Order: sequence, then C-alpha cells, then structure tokens
Amino acid sequence: MFFESQMNIIFAPLIAGGMFFALTAISVLMSSITTVFYRIFVDQSSMKEVRKNMETYREAANKYQKENDIAKMNENVSKMMELNKKYFSLSTKPLLFSLIIFAVVFPWMGKEFIGVTVNLPISVPFIGNNVGWFGWYFLLAVPSSVIMRKLLDVQ
Repeated sequence: MFFESQMNIIFAPLIAGGMFFALTAISVLMSSITTVFYRIFVDQSSMKEVRKNMETYREAANKYQKENDIAKMNENVSKMMELNKKYFSLSTKPLLFSLIIFAVVFPWMGKEFIGVTVNLPISVPFIGNNVGWFGWYFLLAVPSSVIMRKLLDVQ
C-alpha cells in the first residue's frame, strides 16, 4: 500500500528509537497536529463569542426552568441550539483535515504496533497495568491535546 510505505519512511527515525518512543512521539505529534489545525482554521474570537453566548442562554434557560416559565426557557434553548449549529460549522473544517490524517496514520499504526504493550507504572481502574498501542495513544493524546490547546489558546 502506498500510504503504508510512506508512513514507514516518515516515521522511520522515530521507530529507530524504539517502539515505545515511536508510539509516544506519534501520539503527541498527532494530537498536536490536530490542535494546530484548529488554531489555523478556526476563528478563535468567533468561537469564544459563540461559547460565551451559549453559556448566557444556558444560564437563562436554567433560570426560567426554575421559575416554570416554559416559553422563555424554550426560547433560550432554541437560541442556544442555533449557536450550537454555528459552533459545529466553525469546527467542521479542521475536523475534516484531522480525520484525513487519522484515516491514513491509524491503520498504519495498527499494523506497525500490533502486539506492542506498554507497562504502566500504576494500575489504572478498568485498564490494569498494561495497555496496547491504542490505549497508550489515548492515554497520551488526551492530556497532550489539552496542554497544546492551552498553549495555543484554542477554544
């Protein structure tokens, strides 16, 4: 497969450092690339404004719900849903770019790291002491994505 041979060439220096190092580096790299896409392709000020307005409407809807004013509650929920559509449309473009990269890299990772397990320093509930390549990817991608989002001020 064309993409598989290209991935072998691209990631060869990382794999030369060992499977654990390669898997760690690729996991952090993938989450970083996704965050950079969001930073580049999404107007951050618009996202902040939409989120702020959604929060305002949510608070108003909760207030009216407690007051049993269903009409005003529904009006605020409706406005919140409109903003939610806008929020989703703003984030669609970087999501598509990210999905293309994941569609190429994940199958390659599945073949390259098959049978690779990482021994965790502590036992994680519902997971245990070791994880496969995808578990390790997930355990690294989530916190590294949060850190990158904070560093790049991505909404």
